[in-house]
Amino acid sequence: MTPKPKKGSDAFEIENRKQIFEYIKSHPGNHLREIQRKLNIPLGTLEYHLRYLVEIDLIVEKEDGHYRRYYPQGTIGSRDKKILSMLNQPIPRKILMYLLLHPNSNFKEIAKNFSESPSTISFHVDKLIKSELIKKEKLGREMLYSVTDEQSVAKMLITYKQSFLDSLVESFVETWCELHP
Repeated sequence: MTPKPKKGSDAFEIENRKQIFEYIKSHPGNHLREIQRKLNIPLGTLEYHLRYLVEIDLIVEKEDGHYRRYYPQGTIGSRDKKILSMLNQPIPRKILMYLLLHPNSNFKEIAKNFSESPSTISFHVDKLIKSELIKKEKLGREMLYSVTDEQSVAKMLITYKQSFLDSLVESFVETWCELHP
């Protein structure tokens, strides 16, 4: 059995490893292929360095359905990891931003703001409900949807806005900050 590598200054002697760690610090919650696309590092090399960084406890990996997402060690709590996991997905991110600006919307109102099919939106809304990021409440015959913890979701969007590379996030952040000074 190979001994576990030690955490220390030699962890960043290799430039790729340092680049990977810095990327994960500024873009927490990205998955393997996304990191590979952004950094343009061969997949095998990336997997090797990610495994090393996990072994020496500089980053943590978290299973998220079909993806393994990476976070800097000790800087992001489990609730925030769940939020970032959803925010790193374009459709859930757009749904969350819509509901932050339009709380208590019904499904029809949500779906009409997307080019995706209603069944696709429904799939992602259900996923957000299961992850407890949005809730639905019955009002008469209608189901209304809203974000469960607006402040935490908005904080993650604002804090990591550069990692989403989405012009909608920029406009959302501007609007949110105007409405919530």
